[in-house]
Amino acid sequence: MPREIVFVVGRGRERAGSAEMRGRQLAELVRQAGAPRVRLACHDEPIRDAVAVVNKTAILKPFADTVARLRAEGCLVLADFVDIPVVPQVAAEADGFLAASELQARHLAAAFPAKPVIHLPHAADIAIPPMRCQWARFAAGYFGRPDTAIHLAEVAASGLVTEHETPRANANGWIGALPNFNLHYAVRPRAMWGAGFKPFTKGATAARAGAVMLVDASDEEALAVLGADYPFVMETGADAAAIVARLAALRESFGDASWALARDRMEALRAEMEPAAYLALIRERFLRHRAVMG
Repeated sequence: MPREIVFVVGRGRERAGSAEMRGRQLAELVRQAGAPRVRLACHDEPIRDAVAVVNKTAILKPFADTVARLRAEGCLVLADFVDIPVVPQVAAEADGFLAASELQARHLAAAFPAKPVIHLPHAADIAIPPMRCQWARFAAGYFGRPDTAIHLAEVAASGLVTEHETPRANANGWIGALPNFNLHYAVRPRAMWGAGFKPFTKGATAARAGAVMLVDASDEEALAVLGADYPFVMETGADAAAIVARLAALRESFGDASWALARDRMEALRAEMEPAAYLALIRERFLRHRAVMG
């Protein structure tokens, strides 16, 4: 019989974004993909002889002993660092890794060649239904925490971008606003997120809505997914005035060949994020992986 699969989150951190998206939601998707026994558990619950996917919330202090303890209970342990820097002690103790981004998967495979690395890209929030945004006119929006994009206040003040925070459970109705916007502002220089690897969550959200994005040239994950020739890229280090000018130019060129190319690339990402396609990816890369199958 296949081992039970347990997604492990830190006690008291169950409501964190990573615990929700890479814990509860991913466990549900793995169940939908056909795993016979899968559940979400806090790090201090009894977990024995399972495939334990340890979320970053159960890796950060004070839970750094989670991986070693689960291995002592006979579990095969996959560490999912999500977007934090690799913790050397945890990486040494883990049997392998679940990677949330392409760049993270490459890094882990190079740094730990003897350990399996399973790349499951960060999925779109399953609370967002597949939809198609309007394409009658230019409309740019920002969806996320205000501190995760550069010059957001100045850009929003220009009137070219409408800002939406994205609390859990759609508390402010932000999901209902998605169909109004065909360009998502996502200018986030690499320097903004430190030493970890940032999953392309904003890309997943935009693709789910059928929109395109404006990204930063240093966002290697975005360009790895969308292609080096993706047209809506902002030069790293651009000031607020330059970004506002670029948005104004995009408004003027709305619907031209560069928009068509951007839409094609985002459509390809959307196809990968469609429920059926993502479940197939889980089956291929995760459930059929030799480490998980035992």
